[in-house]
Amino acid sequence: MSKDVLHVLFDSKARVKILKLLFRNSGQKFKIKEIAARAQERLPIARREVKKLLAIGLLNIAKNDK
Repeated sequence: MSKDVLHVLFDSKARVKILKLLFRNSGQKFKIKEIAARAQERLPIARREVKKLLAIGLLNIAKNDK
């Protein structure tokens, strides 16, 4: 199982860039467009990579404060 998680985490250069961005800015909330821009990745690629990180439970989606 841990082998699968490691494979998911480090399988893609785009995913590694996104992880670096998020870990270096922990505690901050980002919209997907901002993640793509700051990681210098195309939006569809960033969206795909974030979905994979959500699927393994590494990220969560913040609900809007109302």
